[in-house]
Amino acid sequence: MATSGNNVAVALFGGTFNPVHNGLLKIDSELAEFLSIAKVKMMPCAFPPHRQRLNVSPQQRVALLREGIGNEYPDLDVDDLELRRSAPSYSIDSVIHLREKMNADTPLYLCLGMDAFLKIETWHRWSDLIEYCHIVVCDRPNYAAPQRGSLHKWINKHYCNDLSKLRDKSGGYVFFCHLSMLPISSSNIRNNIKHGLPIDGMMPSRVVDYIRTNNLYEK
Repeated sequence: MATSGNNVAVALFGGTFNPVHNGLLKIDSELAEFLSIAKVKMMPCAFPPHRQRLNVSPQQRVALLREGIGNEYPDLDVDDLELRRSAPSYSIDSVIHLREKMNADTPLYLCLGMDAFLKIETWHRWSDLIEYCHIVVCDRPNYAAPQRGSLHKWINKHYCNDLSKLRDKSGGYVFFCHLSMLPISSSNIRNNIKHGLPIDGMMPSRVVDYIRTNNLYEK
């Protein structure tokens, strides 16, 4: 780990944000307060290795994300680190990059929805993540932590339910965060647009306007 850098704790929330919606913005804002940090970095991935090619460019997804954050979420920020890569976006590379800029004893939180966490064993060098950061798992409707199997055993090895312990260490713990989550998903939004169904109220109006102006997700 790094031996020099800044001592400000960082929370990272990655994803495709295809598109961002009110549920993601709300939970990330709540995470900033819950973890007692100044900002949550929302980090769009350019080339998600586990998903089919996206029909909206990385630059458009970032624009949507910036529109969504606007001035209403001062505790959220956009980090385009992964967009500057020409290779697939691996979380381990991003975490290591951020860790190298931080003091060795400063907490780094990798925040995931439960749906993404359940697939973590398919990620590149997934078991190494815990060496560089804490993993904070947020509730998602209709998803639950495994009760058996290899991931269940790994969780038990690193599990912590005391937030103060996470604040006292740079990484090493898995923490389950029970925050409110709106029943909205990016896939439902894309499906609604494709079939001409309403999307108002699912995203900030600025995001809706950007999508309509640029005719996104219509095919």
